[in-house]
Amino acid sequence: MAPSGAAAFMSYVRSDDDHDSGRITELRRCLEGEVKMQTGRSFHIFQDRNDISWGQQWKERIEDALLDVTFLIPIVTPSFFQSAACKKEFEIFLIRENTLGIQRLILPIYYVSCDEMGNDSDPSNEISKIVKSRNWADWRGFRFEPLTAPALRQQIASLATTIKEAMKELETVFAAAKDNKSIKAHEVLAITSLSDSVSYSPEIAVARQDTYNEDHILKIQEKSYYVYTNKFDEIITPMDICQPDEIVRLHAALLNYLRRESMSNASHIRNNRIEISNSAKKEGIAISFLIDNSGSMRGRKILDTSVWTSIIVNILSQAGIPNEVLGFTTRAWKGGQSREMWLADGKPSQPGRLNDLRYVIYKSFDQTFQEADTNFGPMMREGLLKENIDGEALLWAYSRIKDHAAERKIMFIISDGAPIDDSTLSVNQGNFLESHLIGTIKWLRTTTHVEIYGIGIGHDLSAYYGSGTPTLNEFQIGPDLLDVVSLAVNKQWTRAGSIQKPTPASPPPAPRRRRKKTR
Repeated sequence: MAPSGAAAFMSYVRSDDDHDSGRITELRRCLEGEVKMQTGRSFHIFQDRNDISWGQQWKERIEDALLDVTFLIPIVTPSFFQSAACKKEFEIFLIRENTLGIQRLILPIYYVSCDEMGNDSDPSNEISKIVKSRNWADWRGFRFEPLTAPALRQQIASLATTIKEAMKELETVFAAAKDNKSIKAHEVLAITSLSDSVSYSPEIAVARQDTYNEDHILKIQEKSYYVYTNKFDEIITPMDICQPDEIVRLHAALLNYLRRESMSNASHIRNNRIEISNSAKKEGIAISFLIDNSGSMRGRKILDTSVWTSIIVNILSQAGIPNEVLGFTTRAWKGGQSREMWLADGKPSQPGRLNDLRYVIYKSFDQTFQEADTNFGPMMREGLLKENIDGEALLWAYSRIKDHAAERKIMFIISDGAPIDDSTLSVNQGNFLESHLIGTIKWLRTTTHVEIYGIGIGHDLSAYYGSGTPTLNEFQIGPDLLDVVSLAVNKQWTRAGSIQKPTPASPPPAPRRRRKKTR
């Protein structure tokens, strides 16, 4: 990890510092000292040439440091926009900002004039848009001034004050979170740093072993999240629950709607196909879709989701992007066999997750689109959609993509609301599932290199996935779902998150058929 006490990360191009005879390094030292002057506490700014000793793995050291600091300080020059490393550092930290819902953690210093900062016509220049939207420090006029110049010292002091104010804001939030007075449960987990969330673990503890043991259950209950039993959980494919004739029937129904959607959005699909194909040529990408298969997704929502997921997966497959489609639900409405076991054990209090999970593999990474094509229709199968326990589902999806060889790994979670399971929530704390979901998202974003994107269907998911989470109209999911995926693949985070189309109070009227003229 980064050095103890690391609080900021300086993102810059080494050749810029070399050309200016180490001036950027000297500015870093001055800023460190000024923050300490104003706060009375050490403030370490991680800089690769200063903090990476000979023989260390450079890439791993940088990535570890990014996970351990609070602020990112980009030194904006023309070379900065050309640097793949700087771009990645910026993108990693932007995801962190979105997760926390706080947009004061990236503090750009505009050091040398750049064409990118004046070019508003280039839609692909996402980083420059974000830099310009922030309260960046313009130091271009001070580049050749001595570090002792009063005007430059004032600029350094001003940036230090900004950092001090942001630190106070974060400390207030963390203190309120610990006191649990003014912040809701899901907000506490969303903003608390990983070191403060020591109770979270990606390992799912099981309270009830082969036999009932009260002492073991009491010990497991000390954890923030656990399950009563996982004995009845299952991972299936559509063929495990559908007869061949039912798969054919559901596939035919999906195809009928898919053709209409494809024809009415042909140019939109074609343009996004080109954008995605171009991105696939630049770097290796693997994508996993995790779809909420809860009862509230019934009807038009699951129909649109299955149709447009099929369209998108076909586009990704043609572009050579490995992909898989997963679903999550429960086997029963009222706890199933897990609850029956709990009842037989005498109903011990606070039993943890109390339902049988069902995970569905609609398409695996190993399958071609043609091999999995008929699997999307069963997503609409009556009786499949029940409860949704999201946190564990995210961990399952992550376990399937984490070892993929692709350079970029992306998970899209498509859901229409909060994690709900009546059997679990009726006998545990009301925020039991929500807290685990937020803790899981936090853990994935701060300790792994998989990109996590929530997509709300008629429901705002920003409480879980952070600000900048798109919301789609449940009566018209496509082609906005395709837009979100295409923009995220192209790393245009802000534009993807700006797709906010809340569902109207009533659905749009169905198109009227024209009557044939009678002779």
